[in-house]
Amino acid sequence: MMERAGATASPRARRLPLWRRLGWRLGAAFLAVTAVAILVGGGLQYRAQAAGIRDSLGALLLNIARTGALLVDPALHLEVQLTRTTDSEAYRYLRRMLAAIQDANQVETPIYTLSDYEPAARRARFVVTSRGPGLPGEPYPLVPELIPALERTFGKGVPSTTPIYRNQSGTWLTAFAPVKGVDGQTIAVLEVDYKVDVYLTQLAAARRRLLWHLLAGGGLAAVAGVLVARRITGPVGQLSALARSVVEGDLTARAHIRSRDEVGMLGNVFHLMVERLAVSNRSMVDVLVRALDARGGESGALGRVSAAAQELAAPLGLSAAQREALELGALLHDLGEIRTPEAVLRKPGPLDPDERRVVEQHPAAGVEILESVPLLTPALDVVGAHHERWDGSGYPRGLREDAIPLAARIFAVVDALDAMTHVRPHRNARTVEEALMVVREEAGKQFDPRIAELALAMPATRWAELLGATP
Repeated sequence: MMERAGATASPRARRLPLWRRLGWRLGAAFLAVTAVAILVGGGLQYRAQAAGIRDSLGALLLNIARTGALLVDPALHLEVQLTRTTDSEAYRYLRRMLAAIQDANQVETPIYTLSDYEPAARRARFVVTSRGPGLPGEPYPLVPELIPALERTFGKGVPSTTPIYRNQSGTWLTAFAPVKGVDGQTIAVLEVDYKVDVYLTQLAAARRRLLWHLLAGGGLAAVAGVLVARRITGPVGQLSALARSVVEGDLTARAHIRSRDEVGMLGNVFHLMVERLAVSNRSMVDVLVRALDARGGESGALGRVSAAAQELAAPLGLSAAQREALELGALLHDLGEIRTPEAVLRKPGPLDPDERRVVEQHPAAGVEILESVPLLTPALDVVGAHHERWDGSGYPRGLREDAIPLAARIFAVVDALDAMTHVRPHRNARTVEEALMVVREEAGKQFDPRIAELALAMPATRWAELLGATP
């Protein structure tokens, strides 16, 4: 009996403890490996998303700074640098301009320009400030994080951004862009500061959520591993596709991310960045259009020709990208004229050969300006080719027929009609009927015959409404 009892008890005694069982060890190893893999993958993904947010914010600030620097009149700025007084029309005009840029881009902190950089003293001087303190000539002490980017902009004349840095006022990201004189030399820099505490708070919250969810997911790795992988890779793929669309200039693209974890939160933050980038891009265009309208002396002229070009192009069934290129190109087509002297642009009589050569440089100048602003590159086709002619006798490259971008061919007809039906320094306005007769005569010479035919098919009364002209 004792032997039988001992024999019965021995199997139980030989049963391994739970922590020594192979099944449990395999399960524990699988859980540990899965948890580590998820933690590593999640950490890398978080870092990539955080870097993406920082880069997007840096690009946004850099675009604001570049656009602002383009709008600063170097002659007026030099005047303020030399006089160092706020009691001048030049200072007041530049201050209003910087305030308009600040408001248009919803920047909370003042935008200002700096000059007289002293590397040894780590100091520069204020010139013009949009709002708040910073009188012309007042010293501006520099924190160490600003100096490398500021030196690149002053020394090499290239826009730069700082890393994210902290000071006694918070956490910041700063962008600089050169203000160049007529000789191309940097005379000052424009500085845009942005407080990024809100983004760091969101990233810290994302980090906490990431760790919690990944640890919880490790405990359910046997079943949840596949689901978590799908949940991560699906949204990441959508965000990757969205990022590619944004890089290509499509700011209307969206990813449908329904998850409520850190990936979903990062997706929402990325959407927020894209939306703000789109608002900034539109604001940047609006500021440029207002500035160009003011320089041309006719408010709303650019919007008028842009709307007319869109209506003329409607029967062609353009893609969204082509419509955007036509709209932006129409609004910014004469941007290069900011480098053309006013005396030449406003000359009441015919231009002499030298003056004509100067005027014919404005498409190339416009392209050179816009190439530095990636979100405005859709406008390049119209800006660079709206003075090309169907027969190849146009400028600046002498393109002919289908070698001329379609958007430029469409806009060339609208631009000619608008120019002919409005008063210019060297001639009176024609009626729409008279202008359409010129389009008919120039079809196959100056204009694409197909576009000219579309223009002639539109009633003169409709053209008069679009262009604000006499039928």
